[in-house]
Amino acid sequence: MDDVVAESPAVERRRRPRRAKHHEAHVAWKHIAVYLPVVLVVIFLGGLALWSFIERQSLVVVPEPIPRVTLVTADADSPLTAAWVKLLNAAAIETTVVRAESGTADGATDGMVARCGNGVAILGMPPADAPVHLAASRGTSDDAIKLAETVSPVLARLSPGVELPARRAAVAFLEETPQMHVDARWRGNARAAVMHMETGGTRVLWIGLQPDAIAPNQSMLLMLRTGFRWLGGQGISDGASGDSAQAASMAPTARRRARDERLTFSFDRLRDRNKFAVRMENRGKRRIVRPTVQLWLPPGVTRVALGGDWIMRRGATLTAGQQDGVCVVSLPSLAPNEARVLKLEVH
Repeated sequence: MDDVVAESPAVERRRRPRRAKHHEAHVAWKHIAVYLPVVLVVIFLGGLALWSFIERQSLVVVPEPIPRVTLVTADADSPLTAAWVKLLNAAAIETTVVRAESGTADGATDGMVARCGNGVAILGMPPADAPVHLAASRGTSDDAIKLAETVSPVLARLSPGVELPARRAAVAFLEETPQMHVDARWRGNARAAVMHMETGGTRVLWIGLQPDAIAPNQSMLLMLRTGFRWLGGQGISDGASGDSAQAASMAPTARRRARDERLTFSFDRLRDRNKFAVRMENRGKRRIVRPTVQLWLPPGVTRVALGGDWIMRRGATLTAGQQDGVCVVSLPSLAPNEARVLKLEVH
C-alpha cells in the first residue's frame, strides 16, 4: 500500500484563503446574476423612453392659415359683391376682388366665382362662364336652412341637423345630380342651399345663399372657413365617440356625443410634408369610450399608415373610409384630461 503523505499545517493554511476567496466570488456572482435581468429591463425601458421622446420631438406641426380667396365678379362695385366680401371677411377669409373679363351683372341673384387654391366656389346663380357647369333656376328662399346630418368636410365640427335662420330673399335653386353632396337645404322646400363635390380632379363648393340675408353666427362662419379650407386642399377632421359601429360610421348620434363629452381633436401637417399628426384629448370629466376622428386627406394623398413607436401607436386603429382620400382613426378610450398624439405617414 502506498504511503499517504500528510500535508504540513503550513501548506494547508496557505490553501484555505484560496478556497474562501473562490467561494466568496461565486456567491457574489450569484447575487449579481439575480439583478442582471432587472438592470437589462431598466436599460431597455430607458432606451425606449428616450426613443419615444425623440419621436415626439419630431412632431413639429406646421400651421396652415386659412386660404386666401380671389373673388371673380362681373361688377366689382355691386352691393352683392360687397356683401360677399363682408361675409367672407367676417369668417376671417382674406378676399381679393377681380373683375371678370367677360359677363355682365343683370340682377340681385347673379352669382360669382371664388377661386381658392385649386378649388372653385360658385356663389349664388352659377355664371355662364363658370369653370364648372352647374344649372339652376331662380326662386325665393325660406326663413332658415337646415344642415345635413351626414358627415361632410364642409360641415366638420358642426352639430348635425342644426338650423340657421335667414331672411327670405331671391336665390338660386340648384338642379341636383348624383355626384353632388348636399350639405344644407332650405327648411321648407328642401331645395339645396349648400353643396360640394369633386369633378375632374377639381373640388367644387356651391353656396346658394344671399350673403346679406343670412345671420353671420358662429356656425355659419365656421362652415365658410371649413368649406374654403377644404377647397384649398387642407386636411379636415371631425370626431365621434360611443358605440363602435356608430363611431366608425360617424353617425349623427356619435358625433353629437363626442361634442357633449368634450372630445377635442386636430389634424395637422408636420414639418415633413409626408407626415401628419392627429391629436385627441378628453377635456371632460368622464372617460370617453371609442374616441374616433375621421380625416379628409389633402389632394394627392390617398393612403396613410400609422407611424411612430409602439407606445405612440398602442391601441390605435386606422381604417379606410368609404371614399378615396378619407380614413378613420380610433382609440379604445380616453381618460379625463388624457391626450394622445398619433403620427400618420403617407404610403
